[in-house]
Amino acid sequence: MSTRVVRLDDPEALDVSAVGAKAANLARARRAGLPALDGFVVTLAASAEPLRQAAEELARRGSGAARMVLLRSELDEALAAEIDGAAAALAEPLIARSSSALEGEGTWAGAFASLPELRRDEVPKALRSVWSGMFTLEALERFEAAGIEAGSAGMGVLVQTELAPDCGGAATVDEIGAVTVSAVKGSPRDLLAGWVPGVRATVGPDGSISGTEALELIGAATLRGVAQLAREAASKLDCNLVEWAVTGGTALLLQVQRTVTAPGTESMVLPAALGHPEARRLARLVMRHPGALGEELVLGWAAAPGFSERDTGRPVSGESGELLAQARSFAAELTAAAWGRPAEESVALARSALRRLRGDRPNESIEALGGLAPPDPVAAGEVLRIIERLGEALGDPHGVWYHTVDELAEFLAGTASPERGRVGRDRWEPFLAGVAALGGEARSGIGASGGVGAGRLVWVSSPTSVDHVRPRDVIVVQYPLPNFAPLLWDAAGLVALGGAPSAHLMEVARSLTVPAVVSCPVDDLFPTGTSGRRGPHTSLHLGTVDGDEGRVAVLEL
Repeated sequence: MSTRVVRLDDPEALDVSAVGAKAANLARARRAGLPALDGFVVTLAASAEPLRQAAEELARRGSGAARMVLLRSELDEALAAEIDGAAAALAEPLIARSSSALEGEGTWAGAFASLPELRRDEVPKALRSVWSGMFTLEALERFEAAGIEAGSAGMGVLVQTELAPDCGGAATVDEIGAVTVSAVKGSPRDLLAGWVPGVRATVGPDGSISGTEALELIGAATLRGVAQLAREAASKLDCNLVEWAVTGGTALLLQVQRTVTAPGTESMVLPAALGHPEARRLARLVMRHPGALGEELVLGWAAAPGFSERDTGRPVSGESGELLAQARSFAAELTAAAWGRPAEESVALARSALRRLRGDRPNESIEALGGLAPPDPVAAGEVLRIIERLGEALGDPHGVWYHTVDELAEFLAGTASPERGRVGRDRWEPFLAGVAALGGEARSGIGASGGVGAGRLVWVSSPTSVDHVRPRDVIVVQYPLPNFAPLLWDAAGLVALGGAPSAHLMEVARSLTVPAVVSCPVDDLFPTGTSGRRGPHTSLHLGTVDGDEGRVAVLEL
């Protein structure tokens, strides 16, 4: 038995480590009697040596050279003959699809391309092209965000007959058996890629249908047939997400997987005090000085009503470790002066007030912080300049805010290194979300990934124009295209002007627990310039993304 070409009905096709997640799930579906097309897989083993050579070339000469290694690689005669034999059993045209072991996780949805409209003799060339997709710039950015070495996971290639469907889309099943169906006429490719919104309907366990546009587009019988197919996949395979197509009146499975279902989220705490103008002022302060460092060195004194962020600090010089010690000392003195108590007592009072501000008693903290004496502008400016210098020393001007003072001391002393990975949700996001929800303007969309997140709204025009994006920003895009996925590892939320909840990028968002809303009109916040391009941001807009309710609250600070 070959270890490099496996038919979907072979027992080996059930092994994810051999054929990748996409192919293994379809093999399971066929074995369970579900309607998935026949096909074969060129296994991960066949890609191991070519990918190893490409990874070496990546280190030497970059992405383009790595892809050329794969595109020019020669298949040995035995493998070519096996592919020819397997392809001969399938009707043309064919489609070659990626099937990596990684694609069992939603974070890799839409990461790699498919090659449609193939003749049988074009499959070997398509095979090499699919392999090369592991080394595109977009894929490499996703590998870097996930902390995985490019080429290490292996790449299977699934080959099947390509359909010319009457309609297609995606469907998800919830805990009570209700099925949400997204659909378009013809191929679902553009719907899943994020280019078009499609239509949506919900089919209840009793067969009831809500969704007028979907009923008009594909009909009740098709919707109920797709819902039944989705329920069977959930029951037999424990996969609550299917991609489907209907041809000749028959619903077929294109892909099955287990998608993340957001846990029941607690309602936002919205004390009335968060609608106070002082809460808005504090929210602006928190956004400029977030994270643990902001709370330790800045917010305890900068929350005074008279604080201004004018550039009044003296130039700072010295070693980074010395500067950090100075900042800690200056911050204690500024806090003592603001609260009118000894430094140690003042720091404790500040921490308590900031903690209550984030909790369910913000009114008490707003009153206490409103009575603080304004800080000395020269000393305040010096602290902020030192933090700026420390961020430059770390090579991360904004990320520096998300470390504690003790962590920074270790980094600067060389006894520890900042860990790669996600910054994670900031402690202030529930407070920011509440301020925006009470004081901002609500924009309605369609919830695509559950939960609530809050941060600075930034426009991203393309996956290559991201220099202005910072950790815990709310990313705003025209369409939810898969190439934006690397940005989501550290996003507070995602808003798309167009697209659909079934887009692959939304599966990435759900897997990373990033709240997301689609079809939400926030484009007026980013007007176009003379070049016809939108600016990344016009002023400081706080956005709260409520993926459960499908709303975005926008507040200009």
